[in-house]
Amino acid sequence: MLLPDRLDQRIAEAIKYQIDNEREQADTTSAFWRERCEVERVAMFSDAQRAVFISHVSVRRGSAVAHEMRSQAKTLRTHAIFFLARKPS
Repeated sequence: MLLPDRLDQRIAEAIKYQIDNEREQADTTSAFWRERCEVERVAMFSDAQRAVFISHVSVRRGSAVAHEMRSQAKTLRTHAIFFLARKPS
């Protein structure tokens, strides 16, 4: 079993790989892309870091924005975990 820090690192690497692939086909000047990159950054945080960041977003930008960011980050992390599970070691 991987240590939590190592697992977070592998998840972050998988998310970065996914975003790098998307970048080739995305309009990187759009508001959508900026939001996507912010969520990607949040998704690469550890659980504790993510909770703190989302709390700050909730205070500064509202609970709806924080909820959506949390949901999208969770989805990115889930996809990364499935990607890592399929990837040969």
